[in-house]
Amino acid sequence: MNELPSADVIVIGAGMAGLTAARELGRAGITTLVLDKGRAPGGRMATRTIGSARFDHGAQHFSARSEPFQAHVDELRREGIVGSWYTADSRTRPGLLGEPRLVGVGGMRRIPEHLAVGLDVRTSTTIDRLHRDGVGITVTAAGARVAYGAAVILTPPVPQVLDLLQTSDMVPATDVLDPLSAVGYNSSLAVMATLDAPSGLPEGHLAEPAPDVAWMADNQHKGTSAQPSVTIHSTAGFASANLDADPDRWTQHVADQVAPILEARIISAVGHRWRYAEPRTTFDSGAITIGHAPPIVMAGEVFAGAKVEGAYLSGLAAADSVLELL
Repeated sequence: MNELPSADVIVIGAGMAGLTAARELGRAGITTLVLDKGRAPGGRMATRTIGSARFDHGAQHFSARSEPFQAHVDELRREGIVGSWYTADSRTRPGLLGEPRLVGVGGMRRIPEHLAVGLDVRTSTTIDRLHRDGVGITVTAAGARVAYGAAVILTPPVPQVLDLLQTSDMVPATDVLDPLSAVGYNSSLAVMATLDAPSGLPEGHLAEPAPDVAWMADNQHKGTSAQPSVTIHSTAGFASANLDADPDRWTQHVADQVAPILEARIISAVGHRWRYAEPRTTFDSGAITIGHAPPIVMAGEVFAGAKVEGAYLSGLAAADSVLELL
């Protein structure tokens, strides 16, 4: 075991929940190792460069409503990591008017990249099994042991976590498994379109501009890209019907639907699938413990309300749960 990378806590998933949990544990003197299957930290807080254009192709913006998250956002503002994009009335809270829509300065991925500074984060690592030995937990990827810790925090989408636990012979008790098994997700197909001139979108964004399009965002307007470019997110229904289809077909279809709306010509378009774009069910537990000896804690936006803020609050809750159990 001494040859394996080890830490007090192994965090699986380098999105907002996982990075927040790791940072909180670090403040308490707990060492962490963060593992993620992606090429960079961030999860759906994703920014991609294609040619001379940059795209936020996952989460487009976020809001801050709770006191802990607002304090964190204020800190990120002072450090130049977060800025305001536009203001709009809340869709989910009637009476909440002129709510700021916040973004990462230079791209949404700027936020998780900042959170990852000082942490041991290892990407391109797809975890396939956990093994308890009574003292700690060995984590394997592609059949090889890659880490060992006294506790594990799991932050991927719920279906992926349940598959991992099934493979690891760690199926949760029925009272935990049944509600988790019922969690569903909306998918989204994102199209990243490079333009030959500014998009002309009013205020840099537009909701439901076409039958199969839920949202469009102007990356130049929000400060992500110097080159004119837009990100187009499909509706959940269109994504469900085309998730496993040829991406060239649905990329072109989505681009064709919005082309008449733009004041510029699309010169290239690339598609990206988000299979687990948004949970349809959320809980108010913050995080849940699915094993005590050694501890395994599940976290993510499902457990504290969807969106970026929910993931952050769940990360805090996961760190608190682990500190109580270690």
